[in-house]
Amino acid sequence: MSDTSRKWAGRAFQFAVVLIALAFAGNWIRSHFNSARHDSHVAGLEMPPDSLGPGDIRIMNADSTVDLVLVGDRIWAGLSPRMVAKVRRDMDTSQHADTGLGGSIAKMVKSSVAGAIGTHVVYRVSDIRDVRFDSGRVIFDWKSGGHDTMFKNTRVNGDRSNAPFTQADAERFIAAVQERQKQIGKP
Repeated sequence: MSDTSRKWAGRAFQFAVVLIALAFAGNWIRSHFNSARHDSHVAGLEMPPDSLGPGDIRIMNADSTVDLVLVGDRIWAGLSPRMVAKVRRDMDTSQHADTGLGGSIAKMVKSSVAGAIGTHVVYRVSDIRDVRFDSGRVIFDWKSGGHDTMFKNTRVNGDRSNAPFTQADAERFIAAVQERQKQIGKP
């Protein structure tokens, strides 16, 4: 096996180990937080619908890397379409000439990541007691207790102090969620 093949095989193996570790961590987080707090799930669809209906809304953070989308009785949270396209484009341009084992592993890992990159977490509007805005963050208070700050670890241009969402966008989103709660009969 050539040095180049070994190098790519090693990188692909490292990447696969990281993906497996992330899957285990995600499963642990899901099992410890979902049952005790609120019902969310990872959407099997790549993106929430692009066409929004009456009263639906999509907001993005300051650098358009993540979005919150209200569609029907669900809220979707994840990477924005622009960011998903950028990641896919970056993955496509980093083609490897290696046709050996390393190239095969790299191709398999890329394919797996590309298929999951646009996945969103989905919440039911009916599980939310209140939604509010605080210091650039949209916060959901759950009927079952507790709260979640959406994208609380998001960095804008490498700086966590920048507000991920503008106040105007967040207020429009909150108003839309509250209106939707009224429409579906929030107790």
